[in-house]
Amino acid sequence: MSKYNKTILTTAGLDLAIKAARGKTKFTITKTAASADNLADKKIDELQELTELPNIVQYGQIVDVADSTQDKNVVIGVGLYFNNQDITQSYDLNTIALYAKEEGSDKEILYGLTTAVEPETMPDYQDEVLFKFNLTMYVVVGRTDNVTVKVVEDGVVTDKKLEERLQALPSKDDLTILRKLINDDIRDLVALNAPDGNNIYNTTINLDAFSTVGISKFLGCQLKSDGKMVGFDSTQGNLYGWIFNVPKWNGAKTYEQIVYISDYGQGSLSYVRTKADATSKEDFLKVATDKDLTAFAQDIKKQIENAGQVKTVDGIAPDEDGNVETGRYTNAEIDQRVTDINSNIAALDQITMKTWIGTLEQYQSLPKHDSDTIYYVISSYAVVVK
Repeated sequence: MSKYNKTILTTAGLDLAIKAARGKTKFTITKTAASADNLADKKIDELQELTELPNIVQYGQIVDVADSTQDKNVVIGVGLYFNNQDITQSYDLNTIALYAKEEGSDKEILYGLTTAVEPETMPDYQDEVLFKFNLTMYVVVGRTDNVTVKVVEDGVVTDKKLEERLQALPSKDDLTILRKLINDDIRDLVALNAPDGNNIYNTTINLDAFSTVGISKFLGCQLKSDGKMVGFDSTQGNLYGWIFNVPKWNGAKTYEQIVYISDYGQGSLSYVRTKADATSKEDFLKVATDKDLTAFAQDIKKQIENAGQVKTVDGIAPDEDGNVETGRYTNAEIDQRVTDINSNIAALDQITMKTWIGTLEQYQSLPKHDSDTIYYVISSYAVVVK
């Protein structure tokens, strides 16, 4: 935690304070600055001889004036504020100074300064993290009624100012009164409750030509429009509800038209459209209700469930399990059929082969033997098949 020594007046500052104490002049404490130079080891008379603060890194703001606990007539507290918003390299606030200007003079002097026992470190703003440092310097001014402190309030609120602003806010009783006035105004709105004015009874309202700005209530009426109104039967009468005509901005020709139809059949209907002018005929967008969305979701679910089901196969519908009895062979049955047919073909080949019958001598004397011919050789003992 940072810690600073008592404030030391420079020689020029002490002279100004003495003159103010004697009532010979007035002055203003004008600004504050911070230096990175460590002057804590310097003697008091060396600090008093300073006319400029060396190595100024930044100027702060004077944000408050506080009473001193010592002698309120000669000592004041000056509230100072520093932040790191413009700091590109961190530094230690080793010395903090006050400047002053005598009445009638353009010259600003180094009035007083304080050195750090343990300085506050001001970080840079590279990470865009705002750091704030507040310090109150108690300084001798001779006579406080001859001294003005130039307080800068841009972006900073002192405790005293905050208290003043809080006192200016409405109290709970004020809010109660205000709430009552607002409620009375709502109850008195002509558009909502008057027996005439914006109330419309027992007639046909052409929404395309209806240009009354604000809120209109209709009772026992029929609505019509050349614009599309999905799900609405324009032939139905005895409707009641509200029409809202809201200009895009004050005096604009373009406005939003909102139509609320209460208790239409199985529920209410709401429509909205943007009209280019008072007589344009744009289509309405229907505002979906929870009931509409539920019905839509159920329809989508049903379509998804039905999407994967077979309708018919050769005109035959599936049973409750989705199976279709077609009377056709299965793959296994077809494979067996092929095997059987091939066997029959082979048997037919055997049946259709040529035959030859003769003696062994005749068989041996044949010039060649045909593979498609069955040869029967007759011997005295048996028939031999070759």
